Amino acid sequence: MRLVWELFRVAWAVGCLPVGALLLVVVVFSGFNLPFFLGLASGEDLVIRWLFWVLVLYFVGGGWLFSRVNQSYAARLRRMVAGYQAEGFHPQVEVFAKINDAYIGVDLQSKRLLAYPVGQDAHLFRLDEIRSWRILPVGKSNHRLELLTSDLAIPTFSLALKTADVANTEARLYAIFST
Repeated sequence: MRLVWELFRVAWAVGCLPVGALLLVVVVFSGFNLPFFLGLASGEDLVIRWLFWVLVLYFVGGGWLFSRVNQSYAARLRRMVAGYQAEGFHPQVEVFAKINDAYIGVDLQSKRLLAYPVGQDAHLFRLDEIRSWRILPVGKSNHRLELLTSDLAIPTFSLALKTADVANTEARLYAIFST
């Protein structure tokens, strides 16, 4: 399901370019007539008003939908972590992905690292299984955290980081894995 939502997110983002251009054309050809678009004045074709609102709802509705999906992913991750905490996993360091679809938690007392998703579920690594880690810039404002493991079934784990979290995450992981 996660991949389907990612496909919809990409399709919506790519669709924003032609929809935005069409919205600009509609606004320009109507003469920037804001009272008309708000329904306070009449005189132009109602199809233009409906087209304007459909295009605006494409932007607003897509943004709202994907923020709700992001919130549901975050809630599901918190429930999953709470389940592991009930089993004795108490993370001192937690890293959530940019769109809350992936998670890393490090419990220093039990020397375990929880990674989600690995396949379709979460996976607990021992800290000595983590061979190396790195944060790579991907594009202009995106970063990816990669963990290389000694587990042959799961050689790597990665997640997208928020730009604001890069320095803090790097410092915390350096403090954990440098000892």
